[in-house]
Amino acid sequence: MKQKYKTLAIVGRPNVGKSTLFNRLLKERKSIVDDLPGVTRDRIYADIVWNGKGITLVDTGGLIDELEGTENEITQGVKKQVYSAVEEADFVIFVVDGKSGLTAQDTNIAKELRKVKNKKKVFLAVNKIDTDKQLDLIHDFHSIGLGEPYAISALAGSMGLADILDEIANASGSEKVPDKEPIKICIVGKPNVGKSSFLNCLTGENRAIVTPVPGTTRDCIDTKVTVHGEDFILVDTAGLRRKSKVSTNIERFATTRTIAAIEKSDIVVFMVDINEEITDQDQKIANVVKRRNKASIIVGNKWDLIEDKSSTKMNSIEEYILAKLHFINYSKILFTSVTERKNTAKIWEIIKEVYKNYEQRVSTSKLNKTIEDIVLATSPPTKKGKSLKIYYATQANNKPPEIVLFVNDAEIANEQYERFLEKEIRKCFDLTGSPIKLIMRNKKK
Repeated sequence: MKQKYKTLAIVGRPNVGKSTLFNRLLKERKSIVDDLPGVTRDRIYADIVWNGKGITLVDTGGLIDELEGTENEITQGVKKQVYSAVEEADFVIFVVDGKSGLTAQDTNIAKELRKVKNKKKVFLAVNKIDTDKQLDLIHDFHSIGLGEPYAISALAGSMGLADILDEIANASGSEKVPDKEPIKICIVGKPNVGKSSFLNCLTGENRAIVTPVPGTTRDCIDTKVTVHGEDFILVDTAGLRRKSKVSTNIERFATTRTIAAIEKSDIVVFMVDINEEITDQDQKIANVVKRRNKASIIVGNKWDLIEDKSSTKMNSIEEYILAKLHFINYSKILFTSVTERKNTAKIWEIIKEVYKNYEQRVSTSKLNKTIEDIVLATSPPTKKGKSLKIYYATQANNKPPEIVLFVNDAEIANEQYERFLEKEIRKCFDLTGSPIKLIMRNKKK
């Protein structure tokens, strides 16, 4: 059993070092850190342990003045995200820039935070105090009415930061939560197919910013959800773009982390717009999912825009998707309308079904009987007059099921035959949604 984690929200205006602080506490580069203001837009969650106590960190977007045009909508979304994070948190760190001094924006944020300081502890952290000579810089911040400022250095670490974490850790309760690891679900797809809207349907709140601007989500957002007493972690990721369209360091890093999110997940929910053709980029994403050996579910979104809603049309679309996304043609398909919130709740039942298949263990006797029947029905390939012989099989691992075939000469087997074996094995065992990892190994003489 592990202790229930207290939640700590990190807030402030752009470029004061919030994401640098988040990454330092996490000891990895999870939030994007860049000199461009407004890089972090959504809430980013991560767990740490301090003095044996669990703390959930929440990185937030920078609170900035409204801008013109499309960014104005995003700015408003960021503001809602930040104050939602403050509302749900047990503690708040308000980060200001000691080198820049007190700004009007800092004063405005402090005014909002004073409204909640009677309900929860708000720490005023003056960042970029990297040496003792800079300690005098914190005095300007006494005037904003949030108590004694803490001098911190997100870049180098500091006693002030340790003092904040000590106070949070000492306040943590001893309430227990189950040790069982939640199923991790990564939502991927091209920009603007409805990933963030789908996430909001599943969480029942606007946890991710949703706008019609492709590429609004840049960070990977971990969201904990409990459904019928079972915990899940949802990860909404930045839309994967073609390399020719990845024009900035931020988007390139977001793409890299999307792939990293796939690697860390158990199940990948691959979203496509069923009103558009499956593209080369969709196929590349599917190939990443396959090569990372992840279970997968394909969500065909925007069903509400299809005029012919007959079962014949649905079957036709399903066949088209599976043919185009042949790398993961073992996937379960769910058709949804995120805008109308239709069919989205069915994902939970499918997730549990697919995960059960993903962690399935097949008995050795049944597996060997299946392989024996396959070989009797269709002769294995030959190479230079030598036939492949399969002596026996065993499942070496799960998540995904890893089947080792002990043979006379592994070099005789080819990709075509391995695909054939996988297809035949699937006929005998329900592994819908899960890849099968086949390994040919020479039997020792």
